[in-house]
Amino acid sequence: MTARSTFEPFAAKFVRVYWETVKSGAFPMPPNEPVEETVDELLSTISTKTRFARVPGNKFDSFQLSMINESGDSWRFLFQPAFDGAWQLVGASTQPEGGKQAHDLLGPVYAEWFTPFLRHVTEMANLRHTT
Repeated sequence: MTARSTFEPFAAKFVRVYWETVKSGAFPMPPNEPVEETVDELLSTISTKTRFARVPGNKFDSFQLSMINESGDSWRFLFQPAFDGAWQLVGASTQPEGGKQAHDLLGPVYAEWFTPFLRHVTEMANLRHTT
């Protein structure tokens, strides 16, 4: 089984866990408003796309997961296969609808909130992917 063939099923699990975690409120972020939609309602407003993403200067294969919601907000996650068969998150960004510049979710401005959140989502998606 190749990394390319296992990424799509992992990405689907990542998307579901992402929105389940948002809905749960387990990782509050400003403005910390409650999510009233169900997980399935949230998922129905999101489209996703995956692709192989060669990163210049990086010897490891990378795969990108993109999500976009109905209002045009988008998220991009970059993953690499780990040696144990799991997936490792190596990049994350978001771009608000109409925004000219993407925001690095793992960079100094947003890492305080998004690093633990995305670590949790990635771990849970990997668990679901291997079971």
